[in-house]
Amino acid sequence: MQSMDIKVELAERELWGLLNRYHFQEKDFSLLQSFYLAALPLLHAKAYYLWKQKDESSLHAKAYYLWKQKNEPSLHDEYLIVFLTLGDAIDELQEIYASRKCLTEAYVLECLALEFLEKAYGEFIRQIQKESGKWAIKIDFLGDTYPIELLPELYRQFGEMDIRYNEKLVLSPAKSVVFFLPMSEKQAGNGGVCRVCDHCGNISCVLRRESIPMQPTYGYQRIFGQEK
Repeated sequence: MQSMDIKVELAERELWGLLNRYHFQEKDFSLLQSFYLAALPLLHAKAYYLWKQKDESSLHAKAYYLWKQKNEPSLHDEYLIVFLTLGDAIDELQEIYASRKCLTEAYVLECLALEFLEKAYGEFIRQIQKESGKWAIKIDFLGDTYPIELLPELYRQFGEMDIRYNEKLVLSPAKSVVFFLPMSEKQAGNGGVCRVCDHCGNISCVLRRESIPMQPTYGYQRIFGQEK
């Protein structure tokens, strides 16, 4: 197992871009910016990963069998298994606000965390490509391209990590993901940068770049199960 600490930052133009994506108003920018500055020192973005060669008699064959009726994912000769997290501190800060019914503040932190995760994927991929001289093809998330039931089997292949899961296969810290990263000797047509959303099948994800009609209370309902 290898690990990588990941530096995550957002430019001011990216913060402005969050206003539309998460249905804020222009007057909310100062709130968004202040929470960004407060959350940034709390981030401990880290990736744990293993390089693998395709073995159709084991893990990939099992994944293909379980998921072929839905998606029929492609198998690649070389890939990474990646556990990536932002750490516990963002969860703890968000829980403080949510427990006090400060839903706007908790929602701002959720939106920022989603953006931090996306930035962390991209930075991890750039570093892997730089170090290996190989190119990421796509991101196959556990629970999307591959079934979440593979989590215990994947987890057993890693050593000690700051990521855990419970009997319902829910990751902790909450801002954590697991994905496969197929690699290639050839540079992809998009310049070699694997974008998170290109192969994702979750059409309801709030990170989607397309404009999807939503009610203003969408974020509150999605995260907390209630309206503001």
